Amino acid sequence: MNRQSSRPRDNGYTTGVKRPSAERAMSLRGAVGLLLTVLLPPVGLFFLWQQGVFRTRGRVLLTGLATLEMMGMVVLLTPHQELTPRMPVPAPPALVTASPTEEVLTALYNSDELVYQNKLEQVKAAGGTERDLLTEEEKLELANDETEAIYNTLVYSVYGNEAVYYHATKVCRTQTNGRELTVRDALREGLEPCPNCNPPTVDS
Repeated sequence: MNRQSSRPRDNGYTTGVKRPSAERAMSLRGAVGLLLTVLLPPVGLFFLWQQGVFRTRGRVLLTGLATLEMMGMVVLLTPHQELTPRMPVPAPPALVTASPTEEVLTALYNSDELVYQNKLEQVKAAGGTERDLLTEEEKLELANDETEAIYNTLVYSVYGNEAVYYHATKVCRTQTNGRELTVRDALREGLEPCPNCNPPTVDS
């Protein structure tokens, strides 16, 4: 009879202490895996898949939940910049040409004046006048201004119906003209310019 077969097997534990079963070790690893997955999702997922604690379906479910947890943590930890409204401030465009300074304007005016004086000298040398440098519109406008100035010139005449002429001065030869009126008023009354003192008149 074999004596060794009758002796109890030594399991390496103290007498009275049972060896942990495989199910207990599995549940302990599962608890550790769940805790790590909640606190540190990447470490927990590595532990679950490395140790093969749960079935594949359970590991896939925990991986999905851990992924959602990590996404939520990223959103919460991402700094959010608050947008503050700003009122637009009008400003000139950057490519706007700056207005010329006073010195530049003076130089431009002087150059135009020099050109005009040169042309005027040439016209006078040819027997013309300053009026010849004007355009037709400018000549017409100048003529209208001159005519209006003549109409508003003060002249003199005698009182009453005896007035025939209007005069340039209050005394014309031996006649005293005490009445003041404009050339326009004199022409409206049918008075004629005096042939002696030659008051201003408008050519018809």
